[in-house]
Amino acid sequence: MVVVVTGGVGYIGSRLIREIPDHPRFSGETVRILDNFRQPRYHSLWNLPSYADYEFVEGDIRNEKVVETALEDADTVFHLAAVTNAPETFDIPEKTWEVNHKAAVDLFDASKEAGVENFVNAVTCSVYGRTEEKITEGFDCDPESPYGEAKLAAEQEMFERHDGSIELTGLRLGTVYGWTRGMRFDTVVDKFSLLAATGQPLTVYEGAEDQKRPYLHVQDAVRSMLFAAEQLGDGEAYNVVGQNARLQDVIDAIEHHFPNVEIGYTEAEQLNQLSYIVNDKKIRSEGFETAYTLDQGVEELADKFRAFV
Repeated sequence: MVVVVTGGVGYIGSRLIREIPDHPRFSGETVRILDNFRQPRYHSLWNLPSYADYEFVEGDIRNEKVVETALEDADTVFHLAAVTNAPETFDIPEKTWEVNHKAAVDLFDASKEAGVENFVNAVTCSVYGRTEEKITEGFDCDPESPYGEAKLAAEQEMFERHDGSIELTGLRLGTVYGWTRGMRFDTVVDKFSLLAATGQPLTVYEGAEDQKRPYLHVQDAVRSMLFAAEQLGDGEAYNVVGQNARLQDVIDAIEHHFPNVEIGYTEAEQLNQLSYIVNDKKIRSEGFETAYTLDQGVEELADKFRAFV
């Protein structure tokens, strides 16, 4: 049988494809990677475990024939392919909707038709939008970007179409950070680590230090996907968060592991993000626990940049 990972050379996918062969549920199965190299992370395919069986399908999830090829003999699909940079999606809202909503729902429908047993959908805590409340999965979502709007719409449409013929889980991931082969640097922890390593100052809005956000180490994101494939599948959404941390906590970790970093503060008429705290008690009640802290994630990044530190 085959395990399909869409967006498999991406930030999270490049780590997931390395973990699947060692998971008992998928022992002996082929890992089929589907990616269109929108971001040319060819290096994500280097040094995959030689004892595992891999296949690569190059193509776009909007292409029906590509999807049909990728789903042949598949029993599990981890869906990560998406336009993921939220600020970018304001410039390409139509494409964002095509990829993050329409193609995602079509992929789910195609998976059902192909006899796939389990579909794990990577979503995002960005579906919630601004709030001062502690957020559970039942919160009335109000996303503020085309990225969040499309991801939420796709998730909800999948849930509406879930009829029990296929296991389905939606994982609303916190802001992911940490090292992978397919690195990205457009989220705060990774971006600050890169700036600190290369001698560039960090610019922080005055008053933003106490803003809280949900953070999640990339390995815990991967672990949650494998857990969902094995333990969940009930057609529901689950928040996944390592810790709700202040921006100051991120800065403290950066200063600890990059001792020479400079922090600059600037005034802003209006802060572009409000604090919000995400509750992940639901998935923890099913037996899942995160394992990595923010400090460990920054330490890992500092080690990768050790020539500069």
